Amino acid sequence: MSITYLLRHGRTALSAAHITNGDPTRRIALDDVGLRQCHLVALTAGWLDTIATSVTSRFLRTQQTADLVLGERLVQRVVEPDLDEIDYGCFEGGPWTDYGTWLREQGSTSVPPCGGESWDGAVDRLLAGLTNCLTHPGPRLVVAHGLLVSVVRALHGPDEPVDGSALPEAPYVDPVILTDTELAELAHRRRTRRN
Repeated sequence: MSITYLLRHGRTALSAAHITNGDPTRRIALDDVGLRQCHLVALTAGWLDTIATSVTSRFLRTQQTADLVLGERLVQRVVEPDLDEIDYGCFEGGPWTDYGTWLREQGSTSVPPCGGESWDGAVDRLLAGLTNCLTHPGPRLVVAHGLLVSVVRALHGPDEPVDGSALPEAPYVDPVILTDTELAELAHRRRTRRN
């Protein structure tokens, strides 16, 4: 039995402005606040000395967060594409509120115009990516995006449907701590709580 520490990446200028970015080729770095957030975690989180593996998405902001938080610690570093942010289709680079309005109107199984992926499909992929982390030695640091962290927090809450347009925003670099058993059960909990 091991532990996974799941974090949302540090703040970026786009995330602060609630602008969507689901394209990993757009290399969006942490802003000054995000850098300070990571340095604070690096200085205060005693559990970092236990980490054996770091797993991130393909996005610069998750990799930068992991590097800053871990510092010079020697750990196995893994990139897991299934942890990538949702592909927003035509909503890429626009206000999240535009996507949120569309999501409420069209529903979580609809795919945005110009491609992308449905909210349900993205959540299933993200949970599969998180479950894949169990194949790496623990304890693990997993740095992902706000959507995954919000979903995981909701799945640990009251037994209600997990609604994409109504999830509270995940805090930056604030760990959700999961045992291997809890992590393995997340996909099942999601299946039983579809809205």
